[in-house]
Amino acid sequence: MSFLTRRLLTPSIRSYATVVVNRELPKPPPPSKRRWLWTGLGVGAVVWVVGLGAALNHQRLSSSVVHGTLFMVRYDPRVIELLGDKVDYADSWPWISGTVNHLKGRINIEFDVSGSKGERAKVHFISRRLGPKWITEEFSVKRVSDSQSVDIVHHALTETGEPALPN
Repeated sequence: MSFLTRRLLTPSIRSYATVVVNRELPKPPPPSKRRWLWTGLGVGAVVWVVGLGAALNHQRLSSSVVHGTLFMVRYDPRVIELLGDKVDYADSWPWISGTVNHLKGRINIEFDVSGSKGERAKVHFISRRLGPKWITEEFSVKRVSDSQSVDIVHHALTETGEPALPN
């Protein structure tokens, strides 16, 4: 009779006893340096992207184009009527979306403003350079609550550059 048949045909009644070994457990392996490397790379990438975004936003925020558009919005009587006086950035740290590229002659920015009435509005300014002359394609303020819009592109200015008040 072969080993396999003997093993399958004979009933095996065996009792198993629990064996307890009294010794110290082995120390776990040290943490992988690869995990720390990936964590450091991930945190570094996030910090780098946030810092780069903040630097680029600060560059757009300090641009003369943004200062000029905010000046026009602050003193336009139609915007003051729409949002109230004391028009300024809606947030304490405003986010300027879009691009300001003087070299290529393209400006397309958008940012939020609010006034004393507590209304928020979105300022959108698009301008292109054709030769030495800049052409404003869109300059509007659109209130968020009801989408009422003020077109600032076609507006008379005084000698100091301020919007002319209607008589």
